Amino acid sequence: MKIVIAPDSFKESLSAMAVATCIENGFSQIFPDCEFIKIPLADGGEGTVDVLVDMLKGKKQYKEVKGPISGNVNAVWALLNDGQSKTALIEIAAASGLDLITPEQRNPLISTSFGTGQIILQALDSGANKIIIGLGGSASNDGGAGILQALGGQLLNAQGNQLTIGGAALEGLAAIDLSKLDKRCADVEFIVACDVSNPLTGDNGASRVFGPQKGATPEMVELLDSALSHFADIAAQSTHIKQQKSAGFGAAGGAPLGLSLAFNIKIQAGIDMVLDILQVDDVLQGADLVITGEGQMDNQTLNGKTPYGIAKRAQARGIPVIAIAGSLGTEVEGLYENIGSIFGTVRSAQPLAQVLSEAEGNLTRTARNIAATLLIGNEIYLK
Repeated sequence: MKIVIAPDSFKESLSAMAVATCIENGFSQIFPDCEFIKIPLADGGEGTVDVLVDMLKGKKQYKEVKGPISGNVNAVWALLNDGQSKTALIEIAAASGLDLITPEQRNPLISTSFGTGQIILQALDSGANKIIIGLGGSASNDGGAGILQALGGQLLNAQGNQLTIGGAALEGLAAIDLSKLDKRCADVEFIVACDVSNPLTGDNGASRVFGPQKGATPEMVELLDSALSHFADIAAQSTHIKQQKSAGFGAAGGAPLGLSLAFNIKIQAGIDMVLDILQVDDVLQGADLVITGEGQMDNQTLNGKTPYGIAKRAQARGIPVIAIAGSLGTEVEGLYENIGSIFGTVRSAQPLAQVLSEAEGNLTRTARNIAATLLIGNEIYLK
């Protein structure tokens, strides 16, 4: 029996590879003779660089850049070199991520994506002719303005001065000058990987949906939504395209807007991009079962998250899917259309710190119990 194990990470506790290994360890206790194929996955958010660089044998790079609020951070990205081309793998979370600041520091009025732009510059300096950027986990709500400024774009107020950083400053934007933009931007293939389809502004836009988790009060949300809409209006004077309602432009605080002024971007669902790069369709050939999972599964899993993405590929080939999550949230019923059964691993109500510390043991035990149940069911069927 061939079992493909293809999970995402369990955030703050286990990497995607560690999750896959736990599942294999649990299943192999019951099915020691199975062929297990482990494919750690990510959907464009945190962990995407680690997954791709490990599977594709790339090389990690490090760059000290501006953090999301103040000070510098040592950000990691990766470079893939196949002899024909160089591909840079970048996560916005590495330089401009929410996890880089404390909850008390969160303030999307002033947080910036500037450090991500500095990583992109290093990638260009390294000869990258293709850049893939994952947009999950950002702390900024600046429409990618910081990225654009780091690349040489000038965002000017009515007095002709460069705007300060942060989402709130965009309210004062009067003009965009791209004459000093790094010329190499025009020659780069640029893929934006994200796991949401939200538009830039409005009720489902970047500020209203994701702003609160970045520290935005209701008053801040209104200001930021207005500022992004204004940024898009000024940008349209150059591009002749209004992006307020464009699908995916609400990712990472509207970062695709700034990126679209520097590059000819292509937005792609993060999980589909990862599955295609890793040639998962080929791996699924001949598989009898797929096991996937992530830290928490709920109705958001349907919006392009890893378990849903791999489950659709498996379902198209008639392969049954089991999912194992650290915990189960609300409205998981919609997942049953693609995933046969879903299991949580937490044994009882526990403090978060205990849940995170026991994740490995809980996951391995749950996988073992699922495998044992499959074996019992098979034995009953054969009778």
